[in-house]
Amino acid sequence: MAEESLQELAERPISARRIRRQVEAIGEARVDEREHQVESLKKMTFQARRRGSSAVEAPKLAVVMMDGGRYQRRDCFGQETVPEDNTRHKHWRESKVGCLLAMQSDVHASDPCPRIPDCFMHASAVREIAKVAEKQGSEEAFPNAAIETVRAEASDPCSDDYEPPELLTRDVIASSQSSDGFDWHLEARAWQLNFPSASRQAFVADGAKTNWRIQREHFPKATPIADLIHALSYAWSAAQAVGGDVYSSWAQAIWQGNVKGVIAELADHQTRLGKPPRDAASNDPRQRVNRTLVYFTNNASHMNYPAYRKEGLPITSSHIESTVKLINRRIKGSEKFWLKPASEYVLQLRADHLCDSKPLKSFWTRWQADQTGSSHYQTAS
Repeated sequence: MAEESLQELAERPISARRIRRQVEAIGEARVDEREHQVESLKKMTFQARRRGSSAVEAPKLAVVMMDGGRYQRRDCFGQETVPEDNTRHKHWRESKVGCLLAMQSDVHASDPCPRIPDCFMHASAVREIAKVAEKQGSEEAFPNAAIETVRAEASDPCSDDYEPPELLTRDVIASSQSSDGFDWHLEARAWQLNFPSASRQAFVADGAKTNWRIQREHFPKATPIADLIHALSYAWSAAQAVGGDVYSSWAQAIWQGNVKGVIAELADHQTRLGKPPRDAASNDPRQRVNRTLVYFTNNASHMNYPAYRKEGLPITSSHIESTVKLINRRIKGSEKFWLKPASEYVLQLRADHLCDSKPLKSFWTRWQADQTGSSHYQTAS
């Protein structure tokens, strides 16, 4: 595609093979720079890490979000058959994506929106998110497209006095690393943007335990917030299992921060229905209630939505969901299969392209300076 575009738009005949070599070389250089920045961060004192970089001004509201996408790798092609639980030999892998958002918002004396908007009471995507999660048998397997749909349906304002935080700038990172490497990558970029010095900080994610581990270890000043849409989808799923019109009351309770009340009702329903057997289907009513009960119990401390609205913090992970889709547009596809090094290079470059800070702009100067045997030109102003 790049070869055809260059020929059509720039009238330059550059072969796909040459483009591939250049992308790999530039991507490798950017990954090397990233790893150097991570190593520098690890050598800092704890106090220096928590101060952030003084090279840039800290945002008024610093928000970190993270999630995962999916892409296909061909490392396992041609290898002998191995057990299915050996993920190293599966072609579907997870890409980890992080958003670092500079935002601005008002702080209120009380909850500016105590009543849940009607859009959250009947949003069709809430149902679809819960259905797909059950079908895939994963607590966090929510489709980004469905989540984006429910954000769109929630466009009407709750009241004249309440406006969600306004996005000013977005920086993006993406990698095929495990969480143990990605966490340092995320903190290093946040440090460069001086997020640790922000007076208000938030960390918004779904309910995966890994996310909260990263928040505790790398962003301890940030308020941990569980995405509202995930919470509502769990409530909808459990409501279908117990019968009756309970979703409306549960959704309002969650919006108002009364998660303990919902947990108590779910516990009563679990007692009535019984615990799910080990081989229970994902749509088994007992499984639905149990999955929701576990999710709310584990994330109750991250679901104080009235307090977050009062402080002007975001309560949904809409920005990371849409960013994951933009990353997937480049790396995910039925015809796209990657080797690990190439996937890491392209993930890095795709994330660079989506950053408002334009990290590739300064990279080209460093890249040219490092080329041996090349001529250097100075542009006269």
